[in-house]
Amino acid sequence: MVTASRRHLTEHYASGVDRLLWDTEKRLVPDLDAIRSVIDAASSGHAEALDIGAGLVLLQAVRLEVDRLEHEVFEGAHAMGMGEEAIAAVLDLPDAAAASKRRRWLKGRRALPHADITSPGRSGLSGSAEAAKRAGRRAGEAADRAAEAARRRDQLSQPTRKERSSRHHRCR
Repeated sequence: MVTASRRHLTEHYASGVDRLLWDTEKRLVPDLDAIRSVIDAASSGHAEALDIGAGLVLLQAVRLEVDRLEHEVFEGAHAMGMGEEAIAAVLDLPDAAAASKRRRWLKGRRALPHADITSPGRSGLSGSAEAAKRAGRRAGEAADRAAEAARRRDQLSQPTRKERSSRHHRCR
């Protein structure tokens, strides 16, 4: 469902560089950008029920990914010797027991099946920056090919040595 939602929202809302990348490489719009597009469309009255549903599916996928990341941070904190009391203080939780409960809850969330959202071109701002970089590189390559084609056209339009000498002999 996550992949289908990403495809649906990309097909409906991609524009600019994202549209070019979808049309040429079938590269999906980053999840957060797709969700924002649905929100904008809904607020202007232009969203369809399927768009809203796809946005909610993506929102759940993003939320699960954030929970998985939080679990990894918890584990990193424990690995470096940070106790539950310190974690509770950082997270503004009432006590160590609340931090421990959150850690267990996150561990359960970590075990859930999930869609990968960290693949190339899928990570928020860096995904957009990477897409813009690729688009710039492709534009540069296209300009180089156009310049080479113009140079080759000019070469082909100039008479060859054989044509020049036969013209020279005809003129005499």
